[in-house]
Amino acid sequence: MPQSPINIHSIHAVTSPGLPALQVHYPPALDLALRYESKDRTVLAAIPPGAAWITLGGTRYDLVNFHFHTFSEHRLDGRQFPLEQHFVHTGPRGEALVIGLFLTPGGKGGALQDQVLATVPAQGDPEVLIPGAALASALPDDLSTFRYEGSLTTPPYSEPVSWLVLKQHHAIQAASLYRLQLRFPDGDSRMLQPLGNRTVTYRPQPS
Repeated sequence: MPQSPINIHSIHAVTSPGLPALQVHYPPALDLALRYESKDRTVLAAIPPGAAWITLGGTRYDLVNFHFHTFSEHRLDGRQFPLEQHFVHTGPRGEALVIGLFLTPGGKGGALQDQVLATVPAQGDPEVLIPGAALASALPDDLSTFRYEGSLTTPPYSEPVSWLVLKQHHAIQAASLYRLQLRFPDGDSRMLQPLGNRTVTYRPQPS
């Protein structure tokens, strides 16, 4: 069965500029509650229904939550990044679509991730309220994506999931990254899964 995550070999990805462009409709400010998700061993923020969405080929996918994994679950040409953020969406018939974003240190602050990771809850802690989270700043300007069909990376590893993994990583403050790594010193990422006979496509969408 087609599972995730995978190692994305960019040289083998089929460049497909005709694929639908990724259109992001995230608000500039949104009140969020961040919690430790025990069943998935991750830090997760649920999104109020209808507050944020993307469109792909005219189909709307509502953002349900975003969460983090350390180290990155996907790899790009064998490189594992310090963090990976997953933006989980559902379509009109309940179909799952996840945007994967690699996070690296070096940012100057002010991004959504810096706001969210300023206080990282541990298991058993109450939710952390984040007023006016800058959701619109969550993604890089370059929305070029590697796309493939896979699964969720946490139990029950449900299929199918449409994955859009952003080529461009997003730099956040080193302190933000370190706070999350302190909570998960051994990491919380799933091991790589075989690609099998699946095809990874690449949809360029520079800023």
